[in-house]
Amino acid sequence: MAEYAVTYAYVPENDEMAAIRPTHVDFLRELHERGTLLVSGRLTECDPLGALLIIRGDSVEEVEATMDEDPIYSGGFVSERLVRRWNIAFGGIEEGK
Repeated sequence: MAEYAVTYAYVPENDEMAAIRPTHVDFLRELHERGTLLVSGRLTECDPLGALLIIRGDSVEEVEATMDEDPIYSGGFVSERLVRRWNIAFGGIEEGK
C-alpha cells in the first residue's frame, strides 16, 4: 500500500452543498475508521476553496474509485479532483490519530 494526496477544488458554496456536507463527513469518518483515510482537511486560503485528503491505497485507480463514492464528489460539488501518489521523504503519518 502507498499514500495518495487527493485534492478537491469545490464549486461555489450553495444550499445543496451545505445539505450534503453531513453525509460527506460521515463518509470520510468511515474511511478514517477503516484506516483508508489518514488525514484530511479543508483548504481555506485559496480560490476556489477545496480540500486535501491523504488516502492509503494500492493504486491511483483504486483511490479514485474509493473517492468516487464521496457524496460531495458524486453530487457534483467538486469542480476538480487530482489524485497523486505521495512519496513521503521526511516524517510520517502516525497510525490511529
